[in-house]
Amino acid sequence: MAWGRRRLDPRSPRGFWLTFTVFAGALAAWAFGGITQDVVGHNEAALLDPHITAWAVAHRTGWLTSVMKVVTWLGSAAVIIPLAAIVGVYFVLRRHRWQPLALLAAALAGAIGLYNIIKPLVGRPRPPPPIWIGHFSGAAFPSGHATQSVACYATLAVILGTGRSARAKTVLWSTAALVALAVGASRVYLGAHWLTDVLGGYTLGASWVAAVIIVMTTASSPRTGEAKLADPGSGSRRRAKRDKR
Repeated sequence: MAWGRRRLDPRSPRGFWLTFTVFAGALAAWAFGGITQDVVGHNEAALLDPHITAWAVAHRTGWLTSVMKVVTWLGSAAVIIPLAAIVGVYFVLRRHRWQPLALLAAALAGAIGLYNIIKPLVGRPRPPPPIWIGHFSGAAFPSGHATQSVACYATLAVILGTGRSARAKTVLWSTAALVALAVGASRVYLGAHWLTDVLGGYTLGASWVAAVIIVMTTASSPRTGEAKLADPGSGSRRRAKRDKR
């Protein structure tokens, strides 16, 4: 009973939120395995891909194409890596905390490494080149843009939301989800990926981020139980307590 109470304690980073992260990561990994099985076996979910792509192509318009060309850049390494570096370095220089930078580096490097390993193993062809808007290379599954979008924006939501109100966390997580969804939709719209490629990227990225957070949390100080990821107010609170003493 004591062990169960510790696992569900919402006040401890190693309590409810660690338990929730383990559950969410396991669910994402299971979903990725199921999607991969459908893609490799050319059945179930993969059978819907041509119909969804045909629908997206049939509803292309000039203004929407221009928007999607911009949106897809939010999931590119050219945007994500500098963004993660800026946030991570900010916490190092201004907050004297290296954990956010380490978390972002591990999340992005692992996500990029994983999809670069899985893509050639699955070897799935992309949609037909005549429907492409842009130039794409390599295998289709999983979508690299979707994988690294989830890895980057979910990690940023964790870092920037630590120590903030429930409302602020809701805004951060909603924004991260909307950006990732928009990036995934742009990849299908532009003809770069099938829908299951995007879904596979989402689940792969989510399972990897969960694994990184679990490791970072369990590796934190066992005496304080703090995850010490990025609470921007933790230093000021500790200084205020010392001043009161």
